[in-house]
Amino acid sequence: MSAAAFIAVDWGTSNARFALCDDAARALEVREGPGAAQARGKFAQAFDEATAGWRGTHGELPAFMCGMVGSAFGWLEAPYLPCPADLYELAESSVPIRAGVHVAPGMRCTNPLGAPDVMRGEETQLLGALCLGNLSKSGRQLACLPGTHTKWVSLSGGVVQEFLTAPTGEIFALLCEHSVLVRDKATPLTHSPKDFERGLAEAVRHPGAFLHQIFQARSLRLDKQLSAEGAASWASGLLIGADVGGALTMFAAQDDAPVLVIGTPKLTESYALALARRGRQAIQVDGAQAALAGLGNIFQERQRK
Repeated sequence: MSAAAFIAVDWGTSNARFALCDDAARALEVREGPGAAQARGKFAQAFDEATAGWRGTHGELPAFMCGMVGSAFGWLEAPYLPCPADLYELAESSVPIRAGVHVAPGMRCTNPLGAPDVMRGEETQLLGALCLGNLSKSGRQLACLPGTHTKWVSLSGGVVQEFLTAPTGEIFALLCEHSVLVRDKATPLTHSPKDFERGLAEAVRHPGAFLHQIFQARSLRLDKQLSAEGAASWASGLLIGADVGGALTMFAAQDDAPVLVIGTPKLTESYALALARRGRQAIQVDGAQAALAGLGNIFQERQRK
């Protein structure tokens, strides 16, 4: 077994992933922990509890973290790097929280709509994709990082130029939990590929009409054209289809190269299907692996200093 060299933490809003890694950024052991929302006000305690066994065995290993742990309600607020920003700047710009514990900065930009935009965690996944060879080190490329707040990122040779956020996952959750449009509370949330594809098709058929289309999640059920169990999948297809269509319009200059999609396998597959509907190829990358590779690069660069 390789020797432990550092601890990597991808700290999202809903959950945290702690990894004990060797010096090549290979995970030797992985543990789950409370997300930033749950750890608010007690990040140090959550970190110490999750890593106590490792530190007891291997000593005070350095730790490198990314995500909401560096947000305004995180352990310590890390600054945002202004775009354009080279992904390799993340290592030298990481912020110490306490001895041996660092957090990667986020990024901010003026998005294609002319509005301020920010991200935390996704920049480290992009760095990881670059290190893994999924992201090109030359030329322009469009990346999509789907999730609660989906990010669409325009890059050139490993430099983040600008990005755009769509709260696709959050809107889906709100519709499912706090609206009569998509489901009744008693209806379980299940995935129906057929109904998801049907929602994607609706988004392509009438682009830009989301607010008018979403009521169909209810009317199609009332008309017995859509099952109660399938309505959530149909709405998900409509949302993701609208997200993809809007983003491709915003980044129309990058309409030839495949889109790099980084996230959980289930989400990357859904976005790949939506991109295919628009005639675009997708390169799918596991988000957990990308985050680990990004944090590994930050560790290795810091070790060289």
